[in-house]
Amino acid sequence: MPDKEATGKTNEERERELLRRIAEADAEEEKNAKLFDPADLLKSVKAIRQKKLPGVGLVNYGVLSFDELLTIGKTEDKNEQAKITLFMMLSKAYPEIKKEDIGKYPGTKVIRLLELLKGSDDNFLLAQKTSPSGSKQTLKRK
Repeated sequence: MPDKEATGKTNEERERELLRRIAEADAEEEKNAKLFDPADLLKSVKAIRQKKLPGVGLVNYGVLSFDELLTIGKTEDKNEQAKITLFMMLSKAYPEIKKEDIGKYPGTKVIRLLELLKGSDDNFLLAQKTSPSGSKQTLKRK
């Protein structure tokens, strides 16, 4: 007879119980899975979102579309990319904002806004890839 632990169940019984629970969890997850709907993607790009930012307040912004990300990606200068990204995201909620105003905002506030938006669940700002050794990024060959 197999060894019984303090629970009074054999290892085989515990294994069957665990497999049963896993199968139940998988079935529940499958039952609750949402069917992909492309229309929902369009709605999410049009929706205005909010994040609370200490020292700045409640910030409204919009998610960038794929076309907008491609447009931003055409800009080589990383600083200009950051300005354009911030402008595009904020202008969806605040249409009165002008692109040239972004550079006039207090630097610490802009950095906080960029960090907030980069760290959000919407993940619009592409994270910079870093080298494991911490070395600087090299220039691309021409």
